[in-house]
Amino acid sequence: MTGQGHHGDDASRHLVADALTQQLYTAVGAFFCNTRRGAQNICPVCTGPAAMRSLCGPCHGAKETYGSSLADLVVPLAYAKARMPSMHQSAHHVRAYKASPPAPKCAQDLRFMAAAATFVHGRCIAATTGQWHAVTFVPSAARPGGEHPVADIARAVHGVHDEAAKVALSVGPGLCESPARAPRPDRFVVPATYQPFISGRHVLVVDDTWVSGAKSQSAAIALKNVGAAHVTVLCVTRWLRYDWDDHRQLIETLDEPYNAMRCPVTGGDCP
Repeated sequence: MTGQGHHGDDASRHLVADALTQQLYTAVGAFFCNTRRGAQNICPVCTGPAAMRSLCGPCHGAKETYGSSLADLVVPLAYAKARMPSMHQSAHHVRAYKASPPAPKCAQDLRFMAAAATFVHGRCIAATTGQWHAVTFVPSAARPGGEHPVADIARAVHGVHDEAAKVALSVGPGLCESPARAPRPDRFVVPATYQPFISGRHVLVVDDTWVSGAKSQSAAIALKNVGAAHVTVLCVTRWLRYDWDDHRQLIETLDEPYNAMRCPVTGGDCP
C-alpha cells in the first residue's frame, strides 16, 4: 500500500467515525454517559465505584480467586442509571431491548453502540490483547441460545467476518446456583465444535450489562479453560444503582452526553 493510499484510508475512517459519533449523540446522548476509565476512585476493571483507584469489591474477589483465568480486558461503554427516583431512560433501554415484545429502537441503539465502539476503538482494544479472532455472547438461563437479543449485539460488532468464528456458549450447571454474584467456572460450557476456533486465540465476549461481572467473567473462565489465549469482555453498559451510596455519588457527577469518540479503553482520545 502506498503512503497516499494509507492516508486516504485513514481519512475515510475519520469521516465514518465522525458520522457515527453524530448519530449516536442524537440517538443516546441525552441519557447515556461514557464510562470513566482511569478516573479517581473508579475500578480499572469494570469502571464502577472503587476506593483509591483499587479494584472494586467484586473485581477484587474475582481476581483473588481466579487470577489470570479472568478476562484480560473489560470494556464497558456507558453507564446505565438504575433505581433512580423515576425510571431513567438508560436503565429502560437495557431492560426494554430484551423485553417481550422487545423495543426495536432500544435494541437498535445498543447494537449501534457496540458496532461503533469496535469500529472506532478496535485498535485500542487490540493494543492490549491483539485483534480478536472470534466473538461470543453471554447467554441467559431463560434464553440460552442465539435467539437472545444480546446475540444480535454480538453479531453487530466490527472485526469478525468468518461465520465459523461466531461462537455460542452453552449454559452450564452453575448458572442458576448461588452465589449469583460471583464467577464460577461451571456457569458456561464451550461446545466441542467451537473449541478449535478458540484454542490459542483472542475471543471477544459481548454482554449488554455488567452488574457484578459474574456472568461475563464466568464466560471468560470457560473460554480460557479450553485454551483461549486472551479474552476481552465488551459490555454496552455498566449498571449503577442510585440507592447505593457510592453509586449515587458517581451518578450525580454524570452529566456529559455519550461521545462515541471517547475511548473506552484509555478514557480519553485514542493514541
